[in-house]
Amino acid sequence: MILRDYLINPWGVCELSKFKRVFLYVLFIAVFVSGCSSGASTTDVGGNGTGGSSGESSPSPTSSSGTGGKIVVELWTLTGNNTTAAEALKKEFEAANPNIEIKITSNATDPHKEALKVAAASGSLPDIWYNWGGSLGSFYPENGFTLDLTEYAKENNWDQKFIKASLDLATLGGQLSGVPQHIRGLGFYYRKDIFDQYGLKEPQTFAEFEQILQTLKDNGITPFSTGGKGGWHPMRILELLFEHYAGPELHDKLNLLEESWDHPKVVEAYAKWKEWADKGYFMSGFLTLDPNEAKFELYQGKAAMQPEGPWFDTTILVDEQDMDLYGFFPMPTDQKPMRISSFIDMFQINSSSPKEVQEAALKFAEFAVEVSTAEKLGAVLNPPIPTIGAPIPEDTRFVPEVLEALDQGSFLITDQALPQEVIQKFFQAQEMIIFGEMTPEDAAKFMQSEIEKYKNK
Repeated sequence: MILRDYLINPWGVCELSKFKRVFLYVLFIAVFVSGCSSGASTTDVGGNGTGGSSGESSPSPTSSSGTGGKIVVELWTLTGNNTTAAEALKKEFEAANPNIEIKITSNATDPHKEALKVAAASGSLPDIWYNWGGSLGSFYPENGFTLDLTEYAKENNWDQKFIKASLDLATLGGQLSGVPQHIRGLGFYYRKDIFDQYGLKEPQTFAEFEQILQTLKDNGITPFSTGGKGGWHPMRILELLFEHYAGPELHDKLNLLEESWDHPKVVEAYAKWKEWADKGYFMSGFLTLDPNEAKFELYQGKAAMQPEGPWFDTTILVDEQDMDLYGFFPMPTDQKPMRISSFIDMFQINSSSPKEVQEAALKFAEFAVEVSTAEKLGAVLNPPIPTIGAPIPEDTRFVPEVLEALDQGSFLITDQALPQEVIQKFFQAQEMIIFGEMTPEDAAKFMQSEIEKYKNK
């Protein structure tokens, strides 16, 4: 199957705080993450890899002079599948470009975000880094940290190379701020064997979905496998309740801060969230669980569903799980169009790196999404990549289903749609409701109050 040019409807990203406004914040968190590369691994492509140790500081800005006069490019990415992909890419890339070395530093999701902010404040950003779109990625172009690729893309006909939606979502702060690497849609990966055991089918309506949740719980199976540490993993479930109760138009306005969150539909979504928690649809203690650990409950058959995107195909393969045990479906919201949560990820390039290093980094980022690279590396690249004509490996069997769901419609994932200061309040509210420290009504008023504070800054 060939990757199709499907349409996503991105909207303008709410304006982030400018660099001066967040500088003190960044320095503050630096106290806590001075060893933010703790647990990270740094690999010298030239064969001199060293493992990151606890308390190790982030790499300093690269010099263009490497071993044997090679151009050295510092790359920061995520652990797990992203590191596996980066390692495979650097091997192929360096074989074709022996004058370039790629050094890879890996961090888990939240430490990666923190490390980038601290590095931006201290002038020590790497030459190229993995990032998301929306309000997560826009901080960097808005504050002059990223290479503006707008003209380069025009000169090299990127409109004929990339799916349009990926370029739209990578355009932040008035510029094309990165090289798109993937385009994502989210739904539920589920255990088909558990569904079959209790006579369950993929739901077509919200009511059917709720019946599945209750049937699973009645039979001793936790419906949702999710880790709440950092807030963003269970958010993937809560945001679908907002889509169900508010509908597409109001949901979009809420995320754009154009409609008050002190709204009856917001209260309904929060009330259902509380109801699901009280009924035991989440794992005990899930709010403190690392999202990367949630999958083990699914693998062990203790939980039946996990909110993930197409990268989970690769996760299943890498973890040597039986793909035949799994299925995928988007949660029905009873809305038309039925939209799913979506986002892109990309490589952003340091505007302050030496020109020859920027060129080498850009060459690597483009190499990562070439059709020929996808044909050679297959599932290792965590498909689908946003390149027109890129193949989808047969062993990533659920990727086509994700694309079909995206064809129906999508909304920008909440932690990129909301400003980062506001999303932290969103995470706080979703936890406090479950703890019983906020009522749904309290949470709606709390969110609107915090949004007004944000707007008044």
